[in-house]
Amino acid sequence: MELTPIDEQTWECSDSGRKMLGYLTDIETRKFRGADTIAIKKSEGLIIDASGRVKSWPLEKFIEHNGVMMALGPWIADSRPFGDRKHDSRAIAVLLNAVRALKAVDYPLNGLFTRAFRWLPNDGILVMPPKLAAWIRETSPESLLAEAWEPWVHPDRAGDEGWSFSLGVLAWRALAGVDPFAGETGEARRERIRRGALPPMDAVVPGVDIQAADLIRRSLIDSGEGIPSLDEWDALLRRWNEQGILNQLVEKKQEELRIKASKQAKLMEDRLKARRWFRKSGWKYAGFVLAIALAAGFVSAPIGKMLEEPVTVGMTPLEVAATYYDALDSLDSERMEDCVSGRVGKEDQRQVDMIFVTHKVRQGYEGLGELPKVSEWLAAGRPELPTGVWPWGITDLNLTELGDGRIQAEYLLWAPPQDEGATQPVGIPRQDILSFAEGRKTWEIISIERSTGG
Repeated sequence: MELTPIDEQTWECSDSGRKMLGYLTDIETRKFRGADTIAIKKSEGLIIDASGRVKSWPLEKFIEHNGVMMALGPWIADSRPFGDRKHDSRAIAVLLNAVRALKAVDYPLNGLFTRAFRWLPNDGILVMPPKLAAWIRETSPESLLAEAWEPWVHPDRAGDEGWSFSLGVLAWRALAGVDPFAGETGEARRERIRRGALPPMDAVVPGVDIQAADLIRRSLIDSGEGIPSLDEWDALLRRWNEQGILNQLVEKKQEELRIKASKQAKLMEDRLKARRWFRKSGWKYAGFVLAIALAAGFVSAPIGKMLEEPVTVGMTPLEVAATYYDALDSLDSERMEDCVSGRVGKEDQRQVDMIFVTHKVRQGYEGLGELPKVSEWLAAGRPELPTGVWPWGITDLNLTELGDGRIQAEYLLWAPPQDEGATQPVGIPRQDILSFAEGRKTWEIISIERSTGG
């Protein structure tokens, strides 16, 4: 058989005058011996054209090449690796078209694995057989997964919501020119995604349409506002391709947004570093810290915190209220403190610190996973949790401006029960009336009138 390289991944293979497309799997021959090649061949690849029509691309044989296995299928001219195409709105639209086609045939993939996709002429896409793609992913080194899998796949989502994340990553790259969570891999990247540590897009890309920026943000982080559907992506891409989503801004406004992005990015980095330090070595001292927390009623914040600008600078009272409850939901007492004046909300902050520290102690001694967030636990169908582990967070939040400067917050709080005999997590209804005053730099919550139950 005559082999002629096309690119790093594919070869032109001629056998008795017949051409085939060879796809280098990078799976070592010794590992491939354990693969079910019959099953892999039966899970055929797909060719998806610009109109969404799908036809089969069946594997025909496997051959060894330089110690790794190559999969051979029908010849296709001018295919290119996924990374060879410019990241732009047209490429996103083509991927969305392919996602709909994959969904129609129940292709088992919950996000983009770039090794499984190749661009074809005229906005077509070749998708590798699912079992082959899965086998490649399972045997790939971390370095390859950090390039072809992790940047595109949300750690917790499936189905359309998983694909919405992949589309959001591609859109962010198209507009900003970089990965939205650049510089992180593995657990650090997953933490950044789950915590929503992402600067505002309108600051990173000055002039971007606010509705487009909001959709992309919702696709990348779980903000509680709903993950964009494929139909929402379709509507955005039509407008993007037909009208554009970038507006011209004066240089002064661009500079203001760049400064805003830089400040928010630094604040996110500082807080992530602090949390990572605690996870890495702080749990060793958690028992001591917990004892202090029980005796003193609070966990001391770093002195440097006093010198930082609050995250609420420039926010309206409604935005400050939303930030307070998002921080409560995220066990982020520092961000909660930025929202309030004096000792307002200290009971909430103490509860958050106690739950955070107590769970870290149990993680260190019992090997527990992360504290389950209630929104994710409910979305997963209320799976069984380890003994003594309760989901934390708030759901069904509704903020209403009362017209006299106050804001009413209604929500369910999910927390460890006071009743030791409780066996099921329950959301406790709460209603808070928040009053505000304008401080030197920002609006602050100056009182919380709370009623529980009902």
